[in-house]
Amino acid sequence: MLVTDHFVYIHTSRTAGTFLNKLILENVPGAQMLQYHGHLRDLPQAYSHLPVIGFVRNPWDWYVSMFFDYRRKQQYVFQILSDSGSLGFADTAARFLRLGDKSPQSQKLLAKLQAEAPAVIDDRTPPRRRKPGLRAEHFANFPEDHGYYSWLFRLMFESHAPDRIHIGRFENLREEAMRLFEETGTPITNGISNYLEDAQSLNESKRPIYYAEGYTPELQQLVAEKDKYLVDHYDYEFSGAEKYPKADFFRRLGSANVDALIERVKEIPEELWKSENEEKPNKLNRLNDTRHVVFRFVEGFGKSFDYYDLPLWEEWKEDLLPIMETAANALGYEDYRFPRVMFARLPAGGEISPHKDTMASHYVHKIHVPLITNPRTIFHVGTKSEHLQKGGIVEVNNKRSHAVYNRGDEDRIHLIFECYSMEDYGKKA
Repeated sequence: MLVTDHFVYIHTSRTAGTFLNKLILENVPGAQMLQYHGHLRDLPQAYSHLPVIGFVRNPWDWYVSMFFDYRRKQQYVFQILSDSGSLGFADTAARFLRLGDKSPQSQKLLAKLQAEAPAVIDDRTPPRRRKPGLRAEHFANFPEDHGYYSWLFRLMFESHAPDRIHIGRFENLREEAMRLFEETGTPITNGISNYLEDAQSLNESKRPIYYAEGYTPELQQLVAEKDKYLVDHYDYEFSGAEKYPKADFFRRLGSANVDALIERVKEIPEELWKSENEEKPNKLNRLNDTRHVVFRFVEGFGKSFDYYDLPLWEEWKEDLLPIMETAANALGYEDYRFPRVMFARLPAGGEISPHKDTMASHYVHKIHVPLITNPRTIFHVGTKSEHLQKGGIVEVNNKRSHAVYNRGDEDRIHLIFECYSMEDYGKKA
């Protein structure tokens, strides 16, 4: 629990708290930590007038993140419910979900949790018992109709003034953080804007599966029943990658004859690469030494759909649009837009560090067309790795962690653009 001059932040486990704590402590006036994973009902009276912010996460995704993170850290609640880590995801998640079902097994587990949990949480509490902010008393009356995550969420935000509570969705973390700051009257400084736009995720669970892959139909239904509170209140549903139009990893949308375009790209003077790169709107640390010539870009922070043209667009659009329209046609779109268009030049021996595009939308396709490349340039998306061939029109999932390594002897230059259907304009996901 953090308090600031403008709001109180309640940090529920596995909802980007490490990322948000750093953001708030470094950039919001008056920020101070009262208790890690502190509960709203334990807030000192002196701060009771402040609005409260926090985040919620898709319950099906939350259990997967929890499993791999808690197992790695040997978190004590996890150790008890998973038989010291011997159970797999499905069996462990089922125990978390059925903890209040009054069965002999659940009663035994709750008794163990009450015995292991601290009576109080303070500076003398062993570090491994401080998280996730639960005391022995909390396990004494576990509700029969709630899964662990719904119970934990409601417990942490229990309040006599629910109208003061502002909840953001983890899935749109950076946009939602900005919204919550604005709703609470927090001044939006350059530090806040730059952090939300450029900072890398922190304390991500190291997990080998997309959450939908970990569920049997029975376990999927169990989450729907036991975490009904969160599902209903925050409009969540179980879904795989097919819910959104974006590619899962890579998706080939065709190919183009790019020989004439390549010759024109080779004629771009070094001075132009230098000047355009210095003025580019996408100055991100993770791109390292990658240089760009930007033709079109989105209008501002958190904007995925609205865009503006830069001066060079008029000079290049006749060469670029036929390729871009091939992609839009392959996606089956009739009314479409291209909000970002650019050349990206990754130097020989260079790399683009692993990252997720911070404000990426599930409804906007990120598309690469290699112009100058070599077999030793490898593109990684999640668990998949490929060399993208010259002239191929390939969508990549920029919501997943991705990286590029150019181990060749020449610079790699791609045409990169985004595309969306006007039917999806403004959708949030």
